[in-house]
Formats: sequence, C-alpha cells, structure tokens
Amino acid sequence: MLLKIIRFLRGSVDFTASGKFPERFMNITAKNGVNLWNPVPKKNAISASMYLSDYKKIRILARKSRVKTRITAKHGLPFIINRYKKRTGLFAGAVCGIILCIFLSNFIWSVKISGTEEISNTYLESLLGDNGISVGVWKNNLDTDQIERNIQLKCDDIRWMSINITGSLVTVEVKETYKKPKLDTSKNPCNVKAVKDGVITRIQAYNGRPVVTKGSGVVNGQILVSGLDETKQGDMRYLRANAKVYADITEQQTLSIPKKVTYSYAGENYVDRKNFRFLWLDFPCNLAFENYDNFVSTVHGENLFINDVVLPVGLKIRTDRELVTTENSVSKNKAAEIAKADCILYEIFTKNKSEVISKQISVKENKDGYRVTTDYIFNENIADQVDFDVTE
Repeated sequence: MLLKIIRFLRGSVDFTASGKFPERFMNITAKNGVNLWNPVPKKNAISASMYLSDYKKIRILARKSRVKTRITAKHGLPFIINRYKKRTGLFAGAVCGIILCIFLSNFIWSVKISGTEEISNTYLESLLGDNGISVGVWKNNLDTDQIERNIQLKCDDIRWMSINITGSLVTVEVKETYKKPKLDTSKNPCNVKAVKDGVITRIQAYNGRPVVTKGSGVVNGQILVSGLDETKQGDMRYLRANAKVYADITEQQTLSIPKKVTYSYAGENYVDRKNFRFLWLDFPCNLAFENYDNFVSTVHGENLFINDVVLPVGLKIRTDRELVTTENSVSKNKAAEIAKADCILYEIFTKNKSEVISKQISVKENKDGYRVTTDYIFNENIADQVDFDVTE
C-alpha cells in the first residue's frame, strides 16, 4: 500500500523498449541503478514500468542498447497536475478549501450530552455555555478540567462528569448524584399534632399512645398521638410518636371571573423566516417583509449529519404567527364551567394527596362579574410530628 502511494506521488510510466537486444537494455538499466518493474518480454521488445524521473534519464541508456522506447501509459500525481495546471482557479479553490477546513476544525461544531435523567439537557447546555462551551467557540483555549470542576460546584446533582473534545465534536458524559431516601434519624421525643381542624376518620399509629378516637372532632394544634406513655410498672417513658391520622376537613376556594374576557390566540396568518446556519452565524435565505404587531414565534431547525457527526451547517426556520385578540362575554353557566376546570387543576396539583368527599360550587353575580365559591370536604392526613422537651 505504501509503495503504491509513493509511486502515485512520484509518478510512473508504462513503456515498451523495442530493438534487436532488449535484454541488453535491462542489464544496462540495472547496472546504472534505474529501477523498473513488471517486465514482460515480447518479440524483439520488452514492456515495463518505471518512475517518471528515471524515464527521463534512460535516453542515453536506450541509445547504447540500440532500442527505442515509447510510453504507453502515464500514472500519478505529476501528470494530474500537468493536465490541470492551466486551471488556476481549480487549484486556488482546492487550496482555499483545505485552509478553510483546517481553520474551521479549530471551532466546536456540535455538543453531545449523554447520561442525564433528572437534569435537563437545556440547563446543562446553559452551564456549558456559561463556561465557554457552545457551538462556534474556539476550542484550543478551553480548559476542560476546570470547566468540569466549575459545573460540578454549580450543580450538586452531578457527582461525576467528563468533557471530551474529539475533532470538532464535544461529548459530555454525566453521572447524576444518587438521591438517598430521607431517614428519620432524630431521637428526640415528640407528639403527633393536628395541623388542621377536622373530624377523625382513621388512625394509623406506628409509635406512641393515641389520645383521640375515630369520630372525634379536633382542632389545629391538638395532640393526636402522645409521645408520653406509662409502663406496666407505673414509670413514664418518652417516645418519638409516629402516626398517620386521617380526618374530614372543610375548605373553601373562591374565584373571581369578569363578565368580559379578552384573550389572544394564534391565528391563521403566519410567515416563515428561513436562515442558513453556519456555526453561530445565520444568513437569511428568503425575504419576508410581513410583520405583525402581536405575534408568537416558534423556532426549529436541522443540521447536516455525516456518519452520526453533526456538521455546523444547517437550516433554521422561525415561524411568526399572528396573535388575534378577541373579547368574549361570560355567562353565568360559562363561569360555572370555568370554575369546574379551575377546581380540577386545584385537586390534581395542590390536593393530589387528599380524597374529595364532597364539592359544592355556587356562582353569584355582581356588578363587575361573578364570584364563584367552592365548598370542599377533603379526607387527608392531618398528622405532624412536633418535638417536645422532657423538662416541660
């Protein structure tokens, strides 16, 4: 393989040497250190190959051997250069292309993140950007070890990370911190108290002495399970009471809804603004002169891939969609529907650990709009551990 490369760079020719004594020609060339290969004998002739530089030297040797040489084929880089030497633009473009590739290889073309589960890739990209790693950055001045330390100090959820720069691709491998379950290691005695008013429906006491029963009404701050217990010998012992105490509690939510609601939505009119992306630069591909006073934008784009390598060349499209503003009147029935939707969100996101026992929605109309009141009865755990001092 190496020999083929050398022959291509130096250039070689296939030739024939014809005369009465072609074997004499071979002896003379060998004696003078001229290298030839692939000799094939023919009638009163011989064909072979040799380097272009050697072929220029054998004229005198051919004359001494009384043979005539004729080139039958030409191979290698010197002949290619000679063929295109008049096309200076082609060579200039090739040289500029090589220089451009060498120059661009000093920039970061893409950043690939792996190993994240809980941590957002967008958040990690922002941390990398704050420390100098982003598409289009000059890579030779980056201290990856220092950047790794800075990010780990900034984000406690990362226990290990590695930043590797391969060519123009930055790969970031992350190992997230193991989240250990919180264990109650406190040994201080405590009582279980109510955090809300309610009526007890169920008691699950794991430790301590319950002081209330099912059906009892309790108020906020009342002891439900005591951490003070009496032994069979009549001695008092202090415990760390632990229990789940479920009770029916009442709760009221209010919502004010105006009689006229103004809102905006994305209409049918839109314009696409296409940009050719190269590294960090964007170049407009089309002329879009339409502008909207109120609009919402969405951006999406794709980069060119070659063998799973992201190139710094792609297309970015920003779509501006016109926002249409409208005003609607809200009826009493519509206000009730809005209140029901609001209640569903409240129950899912705020009271997701509680059971809805009953719910009653009332709508009252006033001058400015509607006042919606929702009366709830929830069943939930109202127990809370409260430490106490043994000297109390």
